[in-house]
Amino acid sequence: MSGADLARRATADPLLRLLAHGFATTYRRPPEAVWRAPYAFRAGTPAVPSAAPATGGPPWAGWCAAAGHYVDVAVAPRADGVLRCASLNHPAEAAELPLTGPAGRAPDWAARPYAALRALAAAGCGRGGADLHLNAPLPGAVGLPVAEPLECAVALAVADAHAGRGPGAPSRNRLAALLDAAVPGDEGLRRAVLFARAGHLLAPDGSTHRPLHAPDGAPDPCLLLLTARLPAGTDPDPGDSIAAAPAAPAAGAAGLAAAARAALDAGARSAWWPGARPGRGVLLLLPAHRRTAVRAAAVASFRRRDLPVPRVLRITLAAAARREG
Repeated sequence: MSGADLARRATADPLLRLLAHGFATTYRRPPEAVWRAPYAFRAGTPAVPSAAPATGGPPWAGWCAAAGHYVDVAVAPRADGVLRCASLNHPAEAAELPLTGPAGRAPDWAARPYAALRALAAAGCGRGGADLHLNAPLPGAVGLPVAEPLECAVALAVADAHAGRGPGAPSRNRLAALLDAAVPGDEGLRRAVLFARAGHLLAPDGSTHRPLHAPDGAPDPCLLLLTARLPAGTDPDPGDSIAAAPAAPAAGAAGLAAAARAALDAGARSAWWPGARPGRGVLLLLPAHRRTAVRAAAVASFRRRDLPVPRVLRITLAAAARREG
């Protein structure tokens, strides 16, 4: 399936069809390629530090994995050294930025992808420029970091559009090294986006894959992402971003911690923050047969505190970024 065909392919993912259509509408030409990169998370700091290690600690702390939710990038190459980018998430904003020479002023949502592509251009890849259309469907408030998957997606897409799979195409290891050197971020998450295997965790240095086993011996582990909703009128960020967390009432953070404890009491085996620091989302690892009980316990915990019902999102361990069209 080519990027040009994607918008008209009835069997394609609706989000990819929408992205390809948005690209064609914005730039008046079809995309040459569409790439999809998974959100990523860490098996990191326990969300309930007081819990016993057997129940509160995450499996293989510090390891990373790719989640089965994705950011998408549509791309077509240019030859004038200009990056034009737009986003389905920010339809009123667009940017036209130089890839060489003095940097332009990018919108906040485009700053990290822009820095990534300037690093590639400086290394001789994609210097001719590109038209990009982005989609990151999960709001930052769910707790899954978006910067690293978006950087990897645009780097893969632009490298593919310019060099394809020929001898001049940079390897994924080379792209990871360029991004690590040029754009501050979580190197482990980038490696998960680029090298993850379905159903597996990835060592922090990217050297080893290890399957994540279900606590009850079932074929697939059950992972839930529990995300606190802030009480009405307390979140100043219209995009529902995790950046609003410092302004959130203490009741929201306490409610999430209490819900994580309730989930552990109801049968979850681990509760941990998916990023490098505490946020508004907690990952829960549990036996599949305890899913209903754990979800009900977490929701009931929030309701007892008169807090909004939390979001609960199913997480699967996905494979690395891939070309979709």
